Amino acid sequence: MKFSYFVAAAVAIGVAAWVATGEWGQGQIARIGGGEPATEPAAAPAAAPGPIAQAQAREPSVMSVRVQTLTATNRTREITVRSHTEVSRAVTVKSEIPGSIAEVRVNKGDRVTPGQVIARLDLGDRAARLSEAQANAANRQLEYNIAKALTDQGNTALTRLVAAQAALESANAALTRVELEIDKTEIRAPFMGVVEDRPAQIGDFLNAGAPVALVVDDDPFLVVGAVSENDVHLVKVGTRGMATLIGGRRVEGIVRFLATVADPQTRTYRVEMTVANPQHNIRAGMTASMVIPVGTSAAHFVPASALVLNESGQVGVKAVADGRVVFHPARVLTSENSGIWLDGLPAIVSVITVGQQFVRAGDTVRPVEERQGA
Repeated sequence: MKFSYFVAAAVAIGVAAWVATGEWGQGQIARIGGGEPATEPAAAPAAAPGPIAQAQAREPSVMSVRVQTLTATNRTREITVRSHTEVSRAVTVKSEIPGSIAEVRVNKGDRVTPGQVIARLDLGDRAARLSEAQANAANRQLEYNIAKALTDQGNTALTRLVAAQAALESANAALTRVELEIDKTEIRAPFMGVVEDRPAQIGDFLNAGAPVALVVDDDPFLVVGAVSENDVHLVKVGTRGMATLIGGRRVEGIVRFLATVADPQTRTYRVEMTVANPQHNIRAGMTASMVIPVGTSAAHFVPASALVLNESGQVGVKAVADGRVVFHPARVLTSENSGIWLDGLPAIVSVITVGQQFVRAGDTVRPVEERQGA
């Protein structure tokens, strides 16, 4: 009995020693006590985060964007119209009476003045008819004079004087017709210009209405384009504008015509600007760019890369106001190599120049001011 007590006491002392020294695992202790094996000891609980760490965890990340703070300046608003050159007027000179061409006095490319003879028709029998009409008119005039003298003396009836007067007027009318016909045998230039074409040749027989020459008025010239329905209300007849011809040559002009009815295919309105051409070196059909001033407005000069489109397809810029992104629709006034002039922005605005593609209206951002010229 004493031996069993001794064994129990020894076991108890041994277990206590092993537990105290930590050399006995928790799994072994659990098995001795009849429990399941334990896992690795649990790590000590972490310390609670401080108030600053908690605020940072709650606050979402804020993106930085580069901005330029711009102030509006008065700028002339202009409309740029793709255009081309046209002659101000061109007339096909035609024969008014039938006849053969007896003489041609100009060639293609010649310059003509108003009333200058281009070609002359053969008179034919018109000279003889003129002599006959002149003689007949003189005879009727004599008969009228005699009838009037007798009537004044009371030696003839008034009806004879009336008949003589009618015959005289008829003879004069016939003479006038022959004279006009002879005058029309000389085909003349209607205005100052250049002979662009001359299909008639000496010996050709022309019917009434047959073309003889094409005369073009090349000073002034026209620059012609089409204005959109959004801008047509801004253009005024009489406005002085500028046109840049192919090759870079610039000419000044005045808007002389603006269409009332739109082209049914393009929904645009024809606009014409007259430009001087004293050297006669502008040709019809040349490509041109017409610039028409339409007033002044407060504008901002921004880099072209700052332009964006919103969800509705509007052109504008993204800016920062009170730490948030806002979209401002804008209208392009003019463009230059280093940027563009925009109309429609607030007087002072912080335009996003870098990062605008990665933020949306309403986002919170951190604006970083961009140095001018950087």
